[in-house]
Amino acid sequence: MESAKTSKAQTLRMPNAHAMSRELVSSLGQVSSRNVFLQTLARLFRQQFNFDRLCINLYDPNSELLSYFTAAEGAVINSLSPIRKAEKTTVAGHVIASRKPVVITDISQHFSESMLHPMAEAGLTTTMAFPLVLNDKIIGTLHCSFRQKPDNLYEIMEFLLELSPYVAVGLGSLLAMEFLEQGSSLNQVQFVGENVACETFFYESPLMRQFMAKVHAVAVLDIPVLILGETGTGKTRLAHYIHCHSQRRKMQFVKVNCPAMASTLFESELFGHAKGAFTGAATKRIGRFELAHQGTLFLDEIAELNQEMQSKLLHVLDDSCFERVGESLSLSVDARLIAATNVKMQDAVAKGKVRSDFYYRLSSCTLEIPSLRDRVDDIPALSSFFVTQLSKQYSLPQIQLSQDILHRLEQHSWPGNVRELRNVINALLIKKSISGKLTQNDIEEAVRTDSIFNDESRESKSVLPKSMPGGSLEDVEREHIIQALARSRGVISGPKGAAKMLGLSRSTLQRRMSKLGIDEMANKRSAE
Repeated sequence: MESAKTSKAQTLRMPNAHAMSRELVSSLGQVSSRNVFLQTLARLFRQQFNFDRLCINLYDPNSELLSYFTAAEGAVINSLSPIRKAEKTTVAGHVIASRKPVVITDISQHFSESMLHPMAEAGLTTTMAFPLVLNDKIIGTLHCSFRQKPDNLYEIMEFLLELSPYVAVGLGSLLAMEFLEQGSSLNQVQFVGENVACETFFYESPLMRQFMAKVHAVAVLDIPVLILGETGTGKTRLAHYIHCHSQRRKMQFVKVNCPAMASTLFESELFGHAKGAFTGAATKRIGRFELAHQGTLFLDEIAELNQEMQSKLLHVLDDSCFERVGESLSLSVDARLIAATNVKMQDAVAKGKVRSDFYYRLSSCTLEIPSLRDRVDDIPALSSFFVTQLSKQYSLPQIQLSQDILHRLEQHSWPGNVRELRNVINALLIKKSISGKLTQNDIEEAVRTDSIFNDESRESKSVLPKSMPGGSLEDVEREHIIQALARSRGVISGPKGAAKMLGLSRSTLQRRMSKLGIDEMANKRSAE
């Protein structure tokens, strides 16, 4: 009886698809993150019917790969790879091939595998999937699953079929915004294809014109590249730019965030594993190298790999082949390698942190991105770009970049580089939206907030003074550095050094100390 009541209630609510489509477009158009997007979608769907799992797969037609849009709402399926081929034997693959919805009412019987299907293993019995089509191209698939088959299953299917185009529009808008914002760099792995807009660099300075000429020459050579540069200079953006201007631009760009990779899972993550290779390996997994075949593999923060991981990676770079964990078959791979770090590699080699043979293998072609303080002429163009970009993204009023504002920005040292400039512009836009105008104090406060602390260094709250000094910007910066040196007892580098506290590289901190005349003062203060 209870089941019948639920079915009747849900049947009465199904005709609201037209009204809900307006609410769907309105709600999804206001979100700015993947998690919020899916949570909003789940909340709206649950107003109409109950489900046990909701997820979205993104589809790249060039590589024929599927990837999770974000973590699924509801039941968790750990044994499904987050990135996989869109094979026709899979639900999503069949939806993409046929461009039609798929409904399965008995998952355990539908798949003829010797082992229980991952969805059935999670207790799901029924699933339905829909193509998400934008501009006549499939950009992903929408999946809704149930532990028990709903009595009004096909009414739910018709309801979701009518709403799928609106979901696709919202999804496309969010993805476009992400790539405008330099892609979803927070993810450990990311791949993009030909249909994704290429990264754009804004520059006017002779230094950057010379640098970008070298970048264009290197991009077409199909050789490994090592990108160096301080935090916030845009190393990830440059790696993607090189890929977009290379012979491999129609293939996938796979990004790996090296610090996020556990040493114990290094081989499995990079090279993949066979089914049953170790406890928990319920399915075969394709590694990052294999995903990047004929495309580009980008290893971010490469200097953070330990020496054992460097050695294993070096063998693959030398031989262009690897073995999945648990398999003896050697697989050939053709992937262009781009690596990046903000560490001074030669210093890291001298200290034994980076293997010399590993460094020499990577450094045959090195591109070091100039810091923002070395290309002051680019600040007006970059600032104007960020004003337009951020005002559109957050629906904030634009500001006029007067000569006084630009002159103040050009005077700043920008230890956080382009990322810090973006933060300052964002702060100015918010100030303008609240007060309706910008004062000189607003400009000073926005610059001072980011004066020496980039996004990472703000976590080091222990070095912040209890009250801001009333002097100039350089006085504030000098006091921060002196306090950090006092806490570290004059030690600059190392895990407990002042550079680590401030979130700066050793060389950057030493340059700032020299410019601010801190050397002698630091010795006196640190000795007290």
